[in-house]
Amino acid sequence: MALLLEYLPIIAFFVFYKLADIYVATGVLMAGTVLQLLGLKLLKQPITTRHWVILAVVMVFGAVTLLLRDDWFIKMKVSVVYVAIALMLLGGLIWKKRSPIQAMMGKDIKLPDTAWLRLTYAWIIFCLALAAVNLYIAEFWSQEAWVNFKVFGILGISLVFTVGTGFYMYHHAIDEETQD
Repeated sequence: MALLLEYLPIIAFFVFYKLADIYVATGVLMAGTVLQLLGLKLLKQPITTRHWVILAVVMVFGAVTLLLRDDWFIKMKVSVVYVAIALMLLGGLIWKKRSPIQAMMGKDIKLPDTAWLRLTYAWIIFCLALAAVNLYIAEFWSQEAWVNFKVFGILGISLVFTVGTGFYMYHHAIDEETQD
């Protein structure tokens, strides 16, 4: 159920874009993001910083999109989220001198520090690349092409990158039994 809640806002956005227009879809995205957090709370699932950042960005950019009747703002939301993720990862490296990904997953997965560092830089570059590609598609392609990219392209690319991350982690994992 929690997995469905993760994708509920984007699914609803896509459906309502196809049924109505970008502005109805934006309002549905805003409502769906709020419902997502309420659902996570009811299911006693953790609400992470990522959820709060996405909620804030969706509400601000969605509201401006609806108030000005300008789809540019909702299109920029995607890039803003990915740049924010990249900056949080980079900030963790600079100020805490430790990979934020390692801080989240390091208790469960043992990797050399260099592997965590490479993984974090890879995610920073990936997020910045997605932000740049989104900006290009939002600016130069049709609204419908952008919606399809947002829903299917980013999801597909992210899935492939996440699976690649898993393979990288598996390849570099330290076996605790052989260390004793």
